[in-house]
Amino acid sequence: MKKADLPKQFRRLMDFVRWSDEDAGRVRRLAPLVESSFDRIVASFYEDLLRDPATAAILDSPGQVERLQVSLRRWLEELFSLEFTPQYIDSRWRVGWRHVEIGVPQVYIALGLGRLRARLIEAVIDAWPKGEDDLVLHVASLNKLIDIDQALIEDAYEAEHVARQQRAERRRFEAVLHQEREFSEGLLEHAQAIVLVLDPEGNIVRFNPYFAELSGFPLEEVAGQSWFERFVPLEEREPLRGLLGRMLEEGMPTRAISPIVTRKGELRQISWSNKVLSDPQGRPVGVLAVGHDITELQESQARALQAERLAAIGRMSTGLAHESRNALQRIQANCEVLEAELEGNPTALQCVARIQRAGHHLNLLLEEVRSYAAEIRLDLTTALLSAAWREAWRLLESQWRNRDVVFDERIDGVDLELAFDHFRIVQVFRNLLENSLAACRRDPVQITVVAEEATWDGQEAVCVRVCDNGEGMGPEQCRRIFEPFYTTKSKGTGLGMALAHRYMEAHGGGIEVGRTGEEGTEIVLYFPRRSEANDTTVVKARAWTG
Repeated sequence: MKKADLPKQFRRLMDFVRWSDEDAGRVRRLAPLVESSFDRIVASFYEDLLRDPATAAILDSPGQVERLQVSLRRWLEELFSLEFTPQYIDSRWRVGWRHVEIGVPQVYIALGLGRLRARLIEAVIDAWPKGEDDLVLHVASLNKLIDIDQALIEDAYEAEHVARQQRAERRRFEAVLHQEREFSEGLLEHAQAIVLVLDPEGNIVRFNPYFAELSGFPLEEVAGQSWFERFVPLEEREPLRGLLGRMLEEGMPTRAISPIVTRKGELRQISWSNKVLSDPQGRPVGVLAVGHDITELQESQARALQAERLAAIGRMSTGLAHESRNALQRIQANCEVLEAELEGNPTALQCVARIQRAGHHLNLLLEEVRSYAAEIRLDLTTALLSAAWREAWRLLESQWRNRDVVFDERIDGVDLELAFDHFRIVQVFRNLLENSLAACRRDPVQITVVAEEATWDGQEAVCVRVCDNGEGMGPEQCRRIFEPFYTTKSKGTGLGMALAHRYMEAHGGGIEVGRTGEEGTEIVLYFPRRSEANDTTVVKARAWTG
């Protein structure tokens, strides 16, 4: 109860006990009769309280007992003064409040007031004049007044006790909330998993620092934006919007694997566990999604599968080469005999030449498959990188000698001295340059090699761009260009670019498609600078994994 309401409460209590002017007159008459007993009553009251061990433990200070005795005597004096001022009412309220503060149980308040009432009535009876017969009425009026005071004291005690319990419960609840908040914030801060909250429309409410680091977007930059528009690839948006709608409608948790697009444009495959968040009435208010980045796991699985395939290809090609070598040698020997026998027969000699070329092609095919499946052993030497692509260009002279071709180099200011496997890097450039010549079906042909300083995987590197003015590649070619056995040529194994991919990764570098279109195609190579020279290194390079 508020203190401002105490006077009204006091009047209601007086009305309840039917306090009257006659009651007030009787109490005034009793005042001089009992006043001399106040000190004895106060002392007896606290003697009774201190006999109880629990109360004595609370009132363990002599100074405290003395102060309480003074307060009790004042309370008795005010009781018989009948001056029902706001100060009088407030003092009764403070008695109850004070007993809560010092920790006296409520049961002792009631017992103590009962003992006090009994001592006062005894004092009245002892001092009552002989022969007067209205003692009962006077005692009844005194009881009414004590009842009002006791009601105020107990009401104050109960109100303050409840308020303190509520405050203690609130503090306990706040401590629990704080602990839960600390736990939740700590979990969000340090969990090595994505924690994402979306509203029912699919807008971003919050996510944890792990996702901010993974995606490259701080929360404050994208909060409130559409999750689907910002992070989901175009082809995945509608299916995932449908999944969100079904979740909100059915309220069931779901699991899914779907990609996100980072700030750098990288695709990361995420395994999601999703749960609908509801308000107290059970209405959906959003979705909690916990995701694990499984990109490396999928790549590892794909590499393991590819390794199994490579091993199978290696065993197959080795067996084929072994079984085919004798047959190819017999074909070659018989072709040489036929050439001697058919001298002067150009038509027949052309047929023999075709047989020889077919045998040679078959032998190259078997060797290329074997090379792709074999373990890569790098023989690193320090040399000029430009020497590798120039040698590759010379090896292709038969393909460009009679064409209108310009081969241009732009390497000014770039240190091209690197440690690399000369033989394999020549193979890489030969594949690229041969593809460029094939892509330029009409002359003039413009092939340009551009070298520049760059970084790759956090290291200093040389970036080499091989550009042509051919027909360019379509999306399917760009996606599958490094896939083994994929080719758009009428002749070829489809292993050239796959081998180039393996060789570049074996060197710790990379190869990717740059610009492509009607103006031609650009293939980009990254060669990390390395200090090792004349080093022979066995490398199990990553094969193309799709």
